[in-house]
Amino acid sequence: MTTAPFQLADFGITKEWGYMQTTDPVVSLGSANAEWDALARDLPKYLMGSGFRARVKAMPPFNVSALRGDGETRRAMLALSYVGQAYQWCETEAARVLPAVLAKPWYEVGKLVGRPPILSYSSYSIDNWRRLDPSGSVECGNIALLQCFLGGQDEEWFILIHIDIEKKAGRALQAIADAQNAVGEKDADRLEAALDELSAGIKQMYDVLARMPERCDPYVYFHRVRPYIFGWKNNPALPNGVVYEGVDELGGKGMSYRGETGAQSAIVPALDAVLGVEHERDELRDYLMEMRQYMPPMHVRFIESVEAGPSVRAFVKTVNRAKVTERFNRSVELLADFRAMHLQYASTYIFAQAQKTPGNPSAVGTGGTPFIPYLRKHRDETRNQTIS
Repeated sequence: MTTAPFQLADFGITKEWGYMQTTDPVVSLGSANAEWDALARDLPKYLMGSGFRARVKAMPPFNVSALRGDGETRRAMLALSYVGQAYQWCETEAARVLPAVLAKPWYEVGKLVGRPPILSYSSYSIDNWRRLDPSGSVECGNIALLQCFLGGQDEEWFILIHIDIEKKAGRALQAIADAQNAVGEKDADRLEAALDELSAGIKQMYDVLARMPERCDPYVYFHRVRPYIFGWKNNPALPNGVVYEGVDELGGKGMSYRGETGAQSAIVPALDAVLGVEHERDELRDYLMEMRQYMPPMHVRFIESVEAGPSVRAFVKTVNRAKVTERFNRSVELLADFRAMHLQYASTYIFAQAQKTPGNPSAVGTGGTPFIPYLRKHRDETRNQTIS
């Protein structure tokens, strides 16, 4: 009997929680960093005031050694990332240098979580929620953000939708493992059941994504939410990147990091991997590979394990059973539908909006790529890779 290629637990993943941590996020830092915690928590108020950059420069040193456990480390990365992005984009002119009091701990905590010192998807969504009813479920209607930039319905809803998708993705991730295990055992019946679960999981994610327009208006998103999540790579406002003052390892050079984007979620890459969906080499494909640098390392290892695992697509072709092929194609079509809806939102929420500042261009995504032609191409490539 062939050994199963992997289990979700090997990567800190569960069917119930997906890529999310299995306990609710830590809501505050310890007393040693209480002033930084307060600065992040009241960020919407400070951004409505003046002198935010001066306020950050006057902050006491951040005590990285005082962080206790994974929860506080994630909370620290969230707080420093929000403060850092706010420092960068709170004024008309972008900051070309981040002060040492912010840059040094941001870099150090980034090393602890395995990500660059910039706001990335995991801090923006996966680690950024609390339950309204502690005994209730983790989904839209019972979750609220721990951290905002300006606050308000549109910003909250935009991120909450992503959190809900991440939570529901656990079903699909379990199905990925089950599908590859079934192929390893050459068990078509088990594969058929796994593909049923996979399509059901993707459908749940799709249904949540479809709710985005309920409380997030395209104009408000573009002009009030999006500007703060841009990075410093391929950004016309920062042609030479950003210097992280006091970080000796970076040598005083301007660093060009990508901005926060849903492309830093490990869900779709894992789905592509298990379904054998391949994309022709283009700028977006290279960019998506680069996005793995901004994911938690364990998430990247999961994607790579799926990519290296037994081919579900090849087995489906070999077994040549109508029901198995039908269920495989259903998953591919649903993934294409998910991409199609994302493309629709990209057009409505970004491309159709009027650009007013150089730091918030409408022709490229927050990660810095010209997204429309590539998103359309990847949607079409996915839909064309069903098995006949």
